[in-house]
Amino acid sequence: MRIAFDANGTLFALDPVKEILGGTVTEAFFQRTLHTAAALTFAGVWAPFDEVAKRALATTCAKLDLDVDQDAVLEALKELPPADDAREAVERAADCAILTNGGRDSTTKLVERAALPVTEIVSCEEVRAYKPSAPPYRHAEERLGKYVLVAAHAWDVVGARAAGIRAIWVDTEEREWPLAGTEPAERTSSLVEAVERALRP
Repeated sequence: MRIAFDANGTLFALDPVKEILGGTVTEAFFQRTLHTAAALTFAGVWAPFDEVAKRALATTCAKLDLDVDQDAVLEALKELPPADDAREAVERAADCAILTNGGRDSTTKLVERAALPVTEIVSCEEVRAYKPSAPPYRHAEERLGKYVLVAAHAWDVVGARAAGIRAIWVDTEEREWPLAGTEPAERTSSLVEAVERALRP
């Protein structure tokens, strides 16, 4: 059974962005980025993730009347460090992958910078549609075979499950399940625990 990790906010920590924007504004920026990506997908429109993030950041700063170095924030997104237990989780998972809304090139650079032994990267740009719509999850299955998604975002878990993919929610970021009408079928408190659960027969 292969494991596919979400990237930003799951396998990689948003700490460099938080150092510039603070935790609350980073949350607003991240959520606007995800909302914009989902809205574009539902409307049948495609834009690369870097452009989505750039527009979302500009709107967040304008809405909150913030004067920050937006270029520095966007550069920080390219230098996200691995989460505290990312290396141990990836090593335990062995032949694992990443399924990300981010671009392949930028995600590859994050993996190489952290020297994580990830064997494959599947980017939503390959199907020109963002998670949590079904095409990215199904495309990943075509590439990886049967897999389990590990993600720290409830929306990602729900999207995977709706596409028929087993998904494990790591509750380190959201802490409380946010999506009414659904519940996480599987919940853990660390990436390592999620891997152990995914690999259980």
